Amino acid sequence: MTVAEAPRVYHAFRSPYSRLGLHILKRAGLNPPVIPFTGPPDGVPFSDPAQNKPKRKYYSQDAPRMTLRMGLQIAPPRPFDIDFDPANRTLAAANEAGRGLEFAIAVSDARWGRGENISDLDVLRRAATEIGWSTDAVDDAQASERVDALLADHRKLIEADGVFGVPFAVFGENKYWGHDRFELFVEDFSQ
Repeated sequence: MTVAEAPRVYHAFRSPYSRLGLHILKRAGLNPPVIPFTGPPDGVPFSDPAQNKPKRKYYSQDAPRMTLRMGLQIAPPRPFDIDFDPANRTLAAANEAGRGLEFAIAVSDARWGRGENISDLDVLRRAATEIGWSTDAVDDAQASERVDALLADHRKLIEADGVFGVPFAVFGENKYWGHDRFELFVEDFSQ
């Protein structure tokens, strides 16, 4: 299977909907690469939902509703705006180790299920321990040239796939945006 044919999932720890998409994949028994979404393609403006008051009000109603519907806990993260680079760097390393989905879920659950600050390396280490992965990998990822190269490759994939928001999945020529489309992604991928 070529890179173009392989399924890819784009995820942002900032998004409660990304967390829901990951849980849909886990429940379906899928384990595709989970690529940290570090922003839209160059030159494409980012429409920050937190800066749009009506959208933010809707999200504050909808995200808990959808989370509880999936049987997951929810707790607003404090603080909300943080440095996502440590988590993204560790996710890139986790993907390379074949642990991307489970690490992304553990970190997303820490942020959106328990309200923890995932820019704190201790929180990331606990997530690594939770999935039976090395806590040294968290520390190593923070200054790794290999992770720098992986993140640069991820930016190229974001550009090539035209990813404009999360969660977002790609399978062949098909694209799926929003956790509510992940059921369709699972169906298509499983055929």
